Amino acid sequence: MSMLPRAVLRRAPPLARASAHAYASTSRVADAIVLRDMEFFAKHGALAPERELGQKFTVNVELALCLRRAGASDALEDTVDYARAWALVRDVVQRGPTRVTIEAVAEDVSRTLLETFADVRACVVSVDKREVAIEGHLGSLGVRVARARDA
Repeated sequence: MSMLPRAVLRRAPPLARASAHAYASTSRVADAIVLRDMEFFAKHGALAPERELGQKFTVNVELALCLRRAGASDALEDTVDYARAWALVRDVVQRGPTRVTIEAVAEDVSRTLLETFADVRACVVSVDKREVAIEGHLGSLGVRVARARDA
């Protein structure tokens, strides 16, 4: 089920247990569509300059679904429309409401993808920003959320 020890999962809050299970589920799924290194300019952030000036965000998405039908039919209608998935991610990150945290951005992306594509069983979304306002060097800062469709 999950890569985390059972004792840790038993002590974790229910949402953390569900997220750990969702991530474990998608990481072991043989079939997935992966959209890598999507870059969008947006104005998310906790600091006023981030919200005023904006910055680049890098987003990665893994959609867990069975690709057997699309592989056999070679028909676009039997798989997720990649261009539509990219546009949905862009709309959430770049055109959606300004968020204080990238956690909220990742949550919005995962919810939108699961609501839009009925065949997607689970998804993993990572959001990274390279320009982090801290004292010292940090190459980038990111979050990853794993969400599964409610059973």
